Amino acid sequence: MNEKFITEVLQRAMEYLNQEQCKCLNTDLRISLQKYKELEECCTDIMDIEKSYLQYLQLFLVRKKTEGKSVRTLEQYQLHLSKLLQDLNKPLDKIAEDDLFLYLARYQKTRNVSNTYLDNMRLVFSSFFTWCNNKGYISKNPTIGLEPIKSEKKIKKPFSDEELEKLRRMCTQERDIALIEFLYSTGVRASELIALNRNDVDFTGKTVIVFGKGNKEREVYLTATAVLHLKEYLNSRIDNNEALFVTTRKPYNRLTVAGLEHIIKNLGKSAGVEHCHPHRFRRTMATNVLRKGAPLEEVKELLGHTKLDTTMIYCSVNRENVKHTHQRLMSA
Repeated sequence: MNEKFITEVLQRAMEYLNQEQCKCLNTDLRISLQKYKELEECCTDIMDIEKSYLQYLQLFLVRKKTEGKSVRTLEQYQLHLSKLLQDLNKPLDKIAEDDLFLYLARYQKTRNVSNTYLDNMRLVFSSFFTWCNNKGYISKNPTIGLEPIKSEKKIKKPFSDEELEKLRRMCTQERDIALIEFLYSTGVRASELIALNRNDVDFTGKTVIVFGKGNKEREVYLTATAVLHLKEYLNSRIDNNEALFVTTRKPYNRLTVAGLEHIIKNLGKSAGVEHCHPHRFRRTMATNVLRKGAPLEEVKELLGHTKLDTTMIYCSVNRENVKHTHQRLMSA
């Protein structure tokens, strides 16, 4: 009951406290409640009436937010879980493995989504029901028997040097070339880039401080080319917005993820470069520094990953490099 009390307090506090303040409140509540016996509900009849899957979903989302999950991740949790629970429309402890299996099968048939997308949904369900089971809200986890959904593993290629040059030549505005060089130099996520302010950049040290997933702070680095174009872009601006990148028209708002994706997509279309999106610059940076001899551990730090396995997903390996290494090491 103490755990439930803490979660409910945090849920209400989210309306007026930021993420860091919620974390501090979470810690203080746990310390204070250690002095007392387990809390008891005053009226279980009223609580039974109020209980619903939506209540548990909100408690789950509050907990995930205090754990540092990104806004986009929380939105995905909200989207998939609310659809699932509304569709099944039964108490949580009555939801079985077959219910989830059939829901996923119907969803794929009606929406024609990929196996990768479907498996991401499965992971969302697993996270929620595992949490409910651990908290004692349900006696059995219905996702335990749901096997991972296999999908074809396609190598996502980075930009080639030629493709990067084509994109550069399509830039007619200083902002766009600054964007391309910044993305390629730092390998930041789209969400990290649009959150940056001018004062986050240290031009002398050619470094930038970004806040990644889980509100983790890390330092990324600028090439001389990126510094040059970024300075020229900032000097050309006539607005007072603190954002590092803004729209080109009044009122010069901070660039959004959707806006950034639109810019890169249009540049790719004009340059004849397929699959052009911000995240591909991240993959390109990681792949290129890896090819040139950077240790995988250092690439992991550049990207802000917690696991090496995640870093490997972003780094495609040049087959010619593999062939050359084999010939060099295996020659007599």
